[in-house]
This record gives sequence, structure tokens and C-alpha cells, in this order.
Amino acid sequence: MRLLPLALLGTLLTGSAHGQDLPPAEAATLPRLIDSLCIDLHPSNGCEQVILLESESHPDAADLIILTDRRRHEGGGTPLLVLRGAAYNGAMWGMSPSLEETTGRQLLLHSEQSGIGRTPWFQTLRIGWHEDGFHLMGFSYSSYDRITSGGYDCDMDYAAGSWTSSAYWVDPESGEETGQETAGGQAGAPPPLTAGTAQQMPAPCRAVQELYWQRLP
Repeated sequence: MRLLPLALLGTLLTGSAHGQDLPPAEAATLPRLIDSLCIDLHPSNGCEQVILLESESHPDAADLIILTDRRRHEGGGTPLLVLRGAAYNGAMWGMSPSLEETTGRQLLLHSEQSGIGRTPWFQTLRIGWHEDGFHLMGFSYSSYDRITSGGYDCDMDYAAGSWTSSAYWVDPESGEETGQETAGGQAGAPPPLTAGTAQQMPAPCRAVQELYWQRLP
């Protein structure tokens, strides 16, 4: 269920239509709000407030903020995570990131660039609490070619220690399709969620991306 933080929701209900009654800090923050969720991520009572905000310094990026439950948790509203530049945030349709709740107390952070260009792409980070912090539990990426109808995708499951990838090419003259599928293991625990792990494409995904472009008709 998508919910605004209660403080922001109250401000929206009591503020004027043009925002002139809002305190300066809230008037500056509200327009940056992209998406929010209240979901149970941390192994404690209540739900964590997950907020996606347009970056103040880089408008083409979004910041991810996760706060403790502000009403049912001691010290509610305390930041559990502040991740700058967690997702791409473009200025056109088909470029906005979003949040989604999934099973196992986990969060999906979607980003995409499907608004313009020959090769739209879609990316999802699967985020969950592991031991002492938020970790990247999974990573998926896909892209396709609007001209040839070919494409590629990859899926990293850090929690399971495995990955899969596939690529397919379509001959523009004959329409014949060829493809390749690959799978492998991934050693180690899910990596901590940092700017580096959120913004860097995993090696198997880079490999299938490079392979696709090498063989593109």
C-alpha cells in the first residue's frame, strides 16, 4: 500500500493549493517526492517508511531513504538508510523510478529509460534486511532494440548465489532469430546496499550486454 509520510500527508491536507502556507523546508521537499511505501522490512514491529526523492544536487538521480516506523517504534522516524543516487530519474515519461513491495520483507526499486532512443532499458534492485543492515538481495536488467526487436536480460539472485542471462538477435532482412542463454553461481553473501552496489552493473550483466552489442546485426 502506498502511503505518504504522515507528516507530509498532514501538510498536504492542511496546506493551501499553491503551497504558500507550507513551512519553507516542507515546501522545498514536497515537490521532490517521487514515491513512498510503508512496508515491513526490518525485523521489528511496525512498518518502515520508504521514500524516493529527487536528488537536490543531481535532478537525473533519485535518493532512497528508509525511516523507522514513526508511531510504533521507539525513536520513530530515525533514518535506517540514506542512499544518494540510488536510481536514475529522467525528466521525461518512461524515465521515472518507482517502489514496489515484494515477498519476504523485501523492496523492489525500479528504474528505467523507455521514453526515447533505440534501446530502452529496465532495472530492478531487490533490497532486504540481512544481519545488520540493508543489502542488495537481487539485481535484474533488461533491454531491447526497437529496430531489430532483439534484446538481452540478466538476473542476479545474491540471496540464492546464482545468476542467469540471455540474449537474442533478429536478422533485419530474414527475420531469423538466434539466441544464447547462460547461468552460473555467485559466491558470497548479498553485498551491503551502498551507492556502489546500487549503481554498478554486476559482471554477468555487463558480459551479456557486451556480447549483445558485439553481435548486433
